[in-house]
Amino acid sequence: MTIDNKSVRLPEEFLSRIRALEPKYLSSDDPLLQSGYDGGAERWKQERGPIVEAIDRDGTFMNVGCANGYLLESICAWATLQKRWHLVPYGVDLNPGLIVEAMQRWSGVADHFWVADAWEFAAPLKFDFVYSTVDCVPGDLLAAYVARLLDRYVKPGGRLIMGHYGSKAKRVSPMNVSDVLDDFGFAVAGAMQGGEMRDDQGPVTRFAWLAN
Repeated sequence: MTIDNKSVRLPEEFLSRIRALEPKYLSSDDPLLQSGYDGGAERWKQERGPIVEAIDRDGTFMNVGCANGYLLESICAWATLQKRWHLVPYGVDLNPGLIVEAMQRWSGVADHFWVADAWEFAAPLKFDFVYSTVDCVPGDLLAAYVARLLDRYVKPGGRLIMGHYGSKAKRVSPMNVSDVLDDFGFAVAGAMQGGEMRDDQGPVTRFAWLAN
């Protein structure tokens, strides 16, 4: 699946909602709150840690919609501790203030971070692993977005990891990412889930990965 990047733009209303996250995130010095997460460190690992299951070697890791770079920091640390894999971090986010935070967090590789929206960004290289949530674009562009990430971001032999977060506090279940990708016609290579909703009502997060 291909789509002409010059003829399609993300709606301004959608981009405005993403831009509105920056002052909210940066109103705190807590790296979790700056990542849009208020469930605490233990749940953070339970709900985001399954991403590491898709990592099978050393390599470059691009986080699309990386916010302040703390998720990248967590994933890199978990990959090393749990699997002894070394990841080189990269990130892109629409909000410049959050990218400043990410560059400060990763000062040794600050040039690995860019300000751009997920749809328009022209990655200067391809990566071994790419992670994005499904809500980086409107739902009607999701299939084309996944195809674009595979085509333009992921190295041959690399992996694209897609995720969606529910809300334990609001009792909102995550999208079944694996089923959605399968319905789009992508060959899902693996699926993971994390956390637990109240009253055992399923996971809080879901992830699936595709091989390129």
